[in-house]
Amino acid sequence: GDAPGAAGTMNVEEHVTLARYTTIGNGGPARWFAKPETLDELQELLRWARDEGHGVEAIGLGSNVLVHAAGVDGLVVRLAGPLGQGEGGGAALGGVDEGGGYPSRRERCPAVAV
Repeated sequence: GDAPGAAGTMNVEEHVTLARYTTIGNGGPARWFAKPETLDELQELLRWARDEGHGVEAIGLGSNVLVHAAGVDGLVVRLAGPLGQGEGGGAALGGVDEGGGYPSRRERCPAVAV
């Protein structure tokens, strides 16, 4: 289906080259890429990925990340705004990745290594 925010509520890009988001400049494209700034935006993205059966990866600031040249066939998230600065999420994010119906670490995209 369509990416979340297809109606304009979120900016989800397709086929974004991840090399520009890694410190060593490696990596192919992400099928879907988003930079949520709020917990609500992150939760919307994760619900969409779960409902569509897409794997999810987070890439932080891009250091200690190797992305396969073929890219990532799933949603890649880079936290921005208050979330990217460690604000506004904290304990509320616990359990989003494991449990609650979201993809577990074992089910995520295998094309990203941290």
